[in-house]
Amino acid sequence: MRVLGSLLLLAVACVAADINAPSADGTTPLHLAVRDNDLAKVNKLLAAGADAKAANRYGVTPLYLACQNANPAIIERLLKAGVDPNSVSTEGETALMTAARTGVVEAARVLLDHGAKVDAREEWHGQTALMWAVDEQHPAMAKELIAHGADVNAVSNINKWERQVTSEPRDKWLPLGGLTPLLFAARQGCVECELVLLDAGAKINTVDPDGISPVLMAIINGHYDAAAFLLNKGADPNLADDTGRTALFSAVDFNTMPVSNRPSPRVIDNQITSLDLIKLLLDKGANVNAQLKKQQPYRTKLDRGDDTMLTTGTTPLLRAAKAADLPAMRLLLAKGADPKLATRAGITPLMAAAGLGSKEEDTTGRFKTEAEAIEAIQLCLDAGVDINAANGQGQTALHAAALKGYDKIVQFLADHGANLSAKDKQGKTPLDAALGQAGGSGGFDGSRKDVHESTAELLKKLAAKAQ
Repeated sequence: MRVLGSLLLLAVACVAADINAPSADGTTPLHLAVRDNDLAKVNKLLAAGADAKAANRYGVTPLYLACQNANPAIIERLLKAGVDPNSVSTEGETALMTAARTGVVEAARVLLDHGAKVDAREEWHGQTALMWAVDEQHPAMAKELIAHGADVNAVSNINKWERQVTSEPRDKWLPLGGLTPLLFAARQGCVECELVLLDAGAKINTVDPDGISPVLMAIINGHYDAAAFLLNKGADPNLADDTGRTALFSAVDFNTMPVSNRPSPRVIDNQITSLDLIKLLLDKGANVNAQLKKQQPYRTKLDRGDDTMLTTGTTPLLRAAKAADLPAMRLLLAKGADPKLATRAGITPLMAAAGLGSKEEDTTGRFKTEAEAIEAIQLCLDAGVDINAANGQGQTALHAAALKGYDKIVQFLADHGANLSAKDKQGKTPLDAALGQAGGSGGFDGSRKDVHESTAELLKKLAAKAQ
C-alpha cells in the first residue's frame, strides 16, 4: 500500500509538472488558456495544479493577460487562486492599470473589490490607473476609479534629464512629465473625461513643468472642443507657458498651420473651429497683446523650430499677419490688438504681412497670396501703422516685398507712400533687395537672394515717376 501511495503521489506530481511545463519563452498552458478567454480550461488547469502566478520570460502573468482581455470572470478566478491583485509587471505596471486602459469597468471593479490599490504608480513615469484611463478616453472607467478613491490631482513623475542635457548640449525637446489626469484628458481631447475629473474636484488651472495649462494642452494638440469646454468651466484664458505662449496665441497659430506638405485635412473631429475658439477666448478676456518670451518649440512634424518670426515679442496679431489670416486679424484688432507691437527684431504686423521675417518656404504658416497680404497690410494701415517703419536692421515692408519679388505688394506699398529709396543699416535699398544684393548670405530672413527682374523694373519705373 505504501508503494501504491507513493506511485500515486508521483503521478500527481508529474501531471502538475506537465501542466506548468513552459514553452521556450516561458509561456505555460494557463497563459494560453487565459489568452484565449477559455474560462473552462482555466478552471481545469487550476484545479489540476497549474501555477496561477507563473510569469514568462517577459514577466507576463496570466493575470496580466486576463486584464488585457478585460475578462472579469477569469480575473476573479485567478484572484481566488491566490494571485495578488497588486502584483506588478517588470516595469511596475499593476493589473489595475492594465484593466483601466481597456475601459471595461467590470474588470477593474473585480480588482478593486479584491484590494487593488487605486493610486499605485508604475515605476517609469509614475502614472496612475486614473491617468491611464483618461489617456485612453474612458470616462466611465475614470468615474469608477474616482469612486474608489483615486486622486484626481495626482501628478506624474517630473523628469530631470540632467545627463541628457549635459551630454548633448543642444536645443532639443525632452518630455518633462509632471502631468495631472486633467492634463492627460485635455491632451487627448476627452471632454467627457474632463467633466468627470472636474466634477470630482480636479484643479482646472494646474500647469505642467513647462507651464502648459489644460486649456493650452488641448489647443496645441488640436482639441478645440476640449479647450472650449474648459474655458466655459472657468479656466484662466491668460495662463502662459515658459515661452510666453498663451491659449490665444496658439489658437491663432493653429488657425493657419498645416499638418502636412499637402492641403491640410481636418484630422481631428472638432465641432468648433480654431476661429470659433479665438472668438471664445477673446470673449473670456484673453490678453490680445500678450507677447512671446522666447523661440517656440516644435509644433508639428514639419516644424523645425527655425521660424524667426515666432520668437520674443511676437503677438497673436503678428502671427495672424504673418499668414495674412484676415478673419483672425479682424477679430484681434476689434478687441484692441496693438498693431505697432513688434518682435525683438523690430518686425511689426505690417512688415510681417509684407513678408519680412518669414521664409519663402514657410513650413509653419500656410502660403499666403499677394491679394491676402495686401488686405492684411491695409488692415494695419487703417489701424494707424507707419508704412515706412523699419525693423532693427533698418529694413521696411518695401524691402521685404522687393526681396520676395512680390510685385503687387510693391505697387500697393508705393501707392500708399512707401519710401522707395529707404536704406537699411547696410545702406541697401528695396531695389538692391530685388536685385539680390541685400540682406546677408541668406537674405533678410534666411530666404534665398534671388534676382527678381520684374520687381526691379517696377521699382525703377516707380522711382522715375516719383521724380
